[in-house]
Amino acid sequence: MKLKNKIILVVVIILALSGAVIMGIWYQTSSKLTSTYLQNVSESSMKDAYHAFEYLLTDTSYMATMISENQKNVIQPVNTLNSEQIKQNNQWNQIYLENRRKILEYLNGIDGYKYYISGISIAANEKCIFSSNHVIEQNNTIYQKVKNLNCDKLKKTVIMMEPIHMEGLKSTVSSDYVVPAVRAITDDKENIIGYVIVYFDYSVIDQMFSVNLPKNSYFEVINDQGTEIYANRDRKISVKNRAYVSNTFYAKNVGWTFKMSIPSEYYISGIQKTMVLTGMVIIMIIGLAVLILTFFVTKLTGEITVLRNKMKEVSKGDLTVQYRIKENDEIGQMGETFNGMVYQISDLMKQVAQEERDKRIAEMAFLQAQINPHFVSNVLNNVAWMAKIQHADNIIPLVNALNYLLRAVIHQDNALICLKKELEYVDNYLVIMEYSGSFDFQVERQIEPDTLSLYVPRFILQPIIENAIYHGIPVDLSKQGKILIKTCIQKERLEIWIEDNGEGMPEEAIKKILSEKKKDKKSFNGIGVANVNERIRLCFGDAYGLHYESKIGAYTRCVFVLPVIREVEENGKDTIGFGR
Repeated sequence: MKLKNKIILVVVIILALSGAVIMGIWYQTSSKLTSTYLQNVSESSMKDAYHAFEYLLTDTSYMATMISENQKNVIQPVNTLNSEQIKQNNQWNQIYLENRRKILEYLNGIDGYKYYISGISIAANEKCIFSSNHVIEQNNTIYQKVKNLNCDKLKKTVIMMEPIHMEGLKSTVSSDYVVPAVRAITDDKENIIGYVIVYFDYSVIDQMFSVNLPKNSYFEVINDQGTEIYANRDRKISVKNRAYVSNTFYAKNVGWTFKMSIPSEYYISGIQKTMVLTGMVIIMIIGLAVLILTFFVTKLTGEITVLRNKMKEVSKGDLTVQYRIKENDEIGQMGETFNGMVYQISDLMKQVAQEERDKRIAEMAFLQAQINPHFVSNVLNNVAWMAKIQHADNIIPLVNALNYLLRAVIHQDNALICLKKELEYVDNYLVIMEYSGSFDFQVERQIEPDTLSLYVPRFILQPIIENAIYHGIPVDLSKQGKILIKTCIQKERLEIWIEDNGEGMPEEAIKKILSEKKKDKKSFNGIGVANVNERIRLCFGDAYGLHYESKIGAYTRCVFVLPVIREVEENGKDTIGFGR
């Protein structure tokens, strides 16, 4: 069966079964919807009740902060009361009276600023508690409760405490209860030196919550200590034969938990009528959906079939296939991805083929650079022996140097050798060049000991030094030629410098050296600078290689950038032109 027919069949069966059982499960569906609606109503009502009170909390926090940060009328007097002697002969002295007067004048000046604030107290210590009103418990009791609060939190914001009962306050507040809000007073070193206590009128809280509660609801507010802040139990709600839905909300900024239960009977009747009407509409929609889905499935699967055929053509090797995108939907995006994949495959195949050609060219160039080693080495040994017999001692170092170079060619099974051996190869090459008599130069070495044991590709330094000798040694005999060989480790990379003090090279000449692969007949082994750079990049990647720095009339410097390699496998073979 085709994919189109399968999809249509599955859709029809699902829709048919849904229509057959929809009336049977209608009661459960409506119940869940009703429950969800009631839950939302409960949550919304509870949040409305809290948000109505949130403004007062924010305003109170601002007011308490403003008082606690008043330097002249609060911080300085409180600091003085805690640091100076305020009693003499068991009587309050002048220091106490002056600071008490300053604090009380300030509190009386802001008393009545907010209608819901019943009073404000400033507690410097257990014995020095000053209030704009008589709304306060026994000094020891209220101070000990405040001392037990979270000190770090008091430095940043207010903490709401449980309501306290106050007798005989009807002249100043609307109920017998107030709710303290506490904020710490700190000195310039952030040490707590006292407390600001702002008292809420409990009746304001009661009225604030009552306005936002649905009829016949139950509401309760509990703080972090489990103490009841507010509850409307006095309403004597009857829950007999009445369904309620409950919800809980935790307000982090005050640490209060809000619990609400609201009756559901007032909200269900309208929902039930809506559910019946919705059921009839759903049945009609199901029938229409079968027709619409059949049309779109047919169109959709047609495009999938086209894309499948394109993939088959690619699997047969045709990389010129392209899918024509008609819509910017998922099928169109799949087609765009398919086109990109085909292009990348074609591009990668070309890139791999080019890299293979470059590797073979580098390998052939390296193999062509090898000298017939065994035969010539034996001959040179005979020459050295005969020179010794004839007492031609000046020939022996030259022959030995050339013989060392030939032995290095013989033993080139490993692609990488330690830098110490590579430098020995270079030293013997320099001996041959010095004996040629065609050049006058000095060699300076700045070799870091830690670099000698690192591994580098074989035969990469000699071509660069040879280039420096032929093209970098000054032609002016008034200037001593000099070649600097320097090694160092920079950020986990090995850097090798080959620098001469010649006339320098312009940018065009540097580009030519790095790109010219033609074999120089005068060179020792035919390996060019470009060949060395290409071998390094093929082996380690484009992040490595060599580059030239030059200043006309001063110097030319070739800088090798290689990875730090401390160990290699024994007898490791090279596949890109380093070994045989």
